[in-house]
Amino acid sequence: MAKVLVVEDAKFFLSILTQKLTLAGFEVVTTSTLQGMRDRLAEYGDDLFMAILDLNLPDSHEGEVVDLAIEHKLPVVVYSANYSEDVRDRILSKRVIDYVVKEDPSSLDYLVNLLGRLHRNRKIKALVVDDASTARLYTADLLRHCQLQVLEAGDGAAALEVIEREGDIRLVISDYHMPRMDGFQFIKTVRKTIGRDQMAIIGVSTGGSSTLSARFIKSGANDFLNKPFLREEFFCRVQMNLDMVEQVDALKEAATIDYLTGVGNRRSFFDNALPLYAAAIRGQARIAIGVIDVDSFKAINDSYGHDVGDGVLAGLARILTSHVRQTDLLARFGGEEFCILAFNLSEDGVAPYFERLRQLVSDAPIVTPAGAFRVTISIGVCAGTRDSLDQMINVADNQLYMAKRAGRNRVSITD
Repeated sequence: MAKVLVVEDAKFFLSILTQKLTLAGFEVVTTSTLQGMRDRLAEYGDDLFMAILDLNLPDSHEGEVVDLAIEHKLPVVVYSANYSEDVRDRILSKRVIDYVVKEDPSSLDYLVNLLGRLHRNRKIKALVVDDASTARLYTADLLRHCQLQVLEAGDGAAALEVIEREGDIRLVISDYHMPRMDGFQFIKTVRKTIGRDQMAIIGVSTGGSSTLSARFIKSGANDFLNKPFLREEFFCRVQMNLDMVEQVDALKEAATIDYLTGVGNRRSFFDNALPLYAAAIRGQARIAIGVIDVDSFKAINDSYGHDVGDGVLAGLARILTSHVRQTDLLARFGGEEFCILAFNLSEDGVAPYFERLRQLVSDAPIVTPAGAFRVTISIGVCAGTRDSLDQMINVADNQLYMAKRAGRNRVSITD
């Protein structure tokens, strides 16, 4: 849990901010004076992720808290009721990430969202593409200040090599005028394989006109900034574009992940299983399909309620997830039914694999608000390929029915 230092002498703001940051998943370290800040820095040191600083404290009125944080290389966001443009400009010139004015509840929400963004940035790679070393280093420094992992390239051709090598860059800041491959060519090439929703690209250029901005966007950029740009505007654009990429990721996940159990849903199962089935038909792999159903699940819902039933399903999903192999596919098909595609099991390995899963579920108590439950599952398995993936699933369904009729808590397999 990331630690955030909050230096604030107004008890009301300190209480509300501490509450919101805690709910957002941060551990909050507080003090109300400059001397208290010195003590907290001595106590926590490098364990602190960020500092939120008020400017007017009983023993500090000239922004000394900001200087102290910068001296300790601690990233700073100022949260102040002072709206003087002179003070704001002076503080922002000290490598402060942002200057948030205490105005209304929305400013608190913005502040908490900003810290969440900065914390997530630590796992995100960004690339700066610019042939002018001074400009490139300046932009890279701003991105590092945003807590991003930063890579650099001197032109579009070199940038393509970096993107191919790294494979997980989510943000690119690209200049227009560059040797070998300019910004437009670079972006067009990137967009052949990587969409706007996968990687945000912000175009930049000196003295850019509205025409240049439009050409950047038409080439595939998400955004555009004229050089020289304000640091504050730059930070806002970076935040906005990364938020957009993450929101698309969340929508994609919502479309493919079962909300209750966290495993894949039926749609994601078929999307990923069809290529594996095709490989099996070509003789390049072996697949087996197992359909799993919780025994007597209706009795749990009827006796304890659907909340407990949901807890049982979520617990079952955790057990299955922790014991299926990385090469296998697990999905919830609906209700209390799950499906597993086991990839490249040997002919003799199918029965032991599914029997092991059945036994693991039988042995493991599932903790719910109503107490711990021991549940059993029945599994129907189709171990040999059929004319279609749907047919394999139907065969496994029929075997599941046979397992239920034979007494439940067992595996029924057909080749």
